[in-house]
Amino acid sequence: MKNAIPTALDFWQDPQSDIILIYSENECSVSFRCWSDAGVPADFIGQLTFSGAAAVRSFHREFVPYQTAEHGLKSYILKVIDSDLTREHVEYRNLHYPNSPITEKTHFVVVGHDIYHEVLASSFVSTTISNAAVDDPRLLKLISAQ
Repeated sequence: MKNAIPTALDFWQDPQSDIILIYSENECSVSFRCWSDAGVPADFIGQLTFSGAAAVRSFHREFVPYQTAEHGLKSYILKVIDSDLTREHVEYRNLHYPNSPITEKTHFVVVGHDIYHEVLASSFVSTTISNAAVDDPRLLKLISAQ
């Protein structure tokens, strides 16, 4: 099992919620419901926005194939150490674009309930969006699933 380092988020991700990945050439984000207290839905959703996203992959599985040290964090994102996804990206870039510099990428994992998304990106920022401000139909469906 590969090792991963958990990084705390500033809000409490609902561990029973779905997580929505949006990925294109110019955008990469993962959104999810949040709790204000144990089992109490918050009036906002959490969103992780990734910069310089180069790859994503998702798995409909309950358990992630990454090992972490005990951490006790309520809400976190994982950073994978010695990542196959990172190595594959570097190999591809070296093969097809040998004269172009390769920017540093980190392998992040966002864990949801029975699904997880992996993102290869330069960095991410975490924000919250008030439920009242949400107008994207996908995110409205996420909120209504409470």
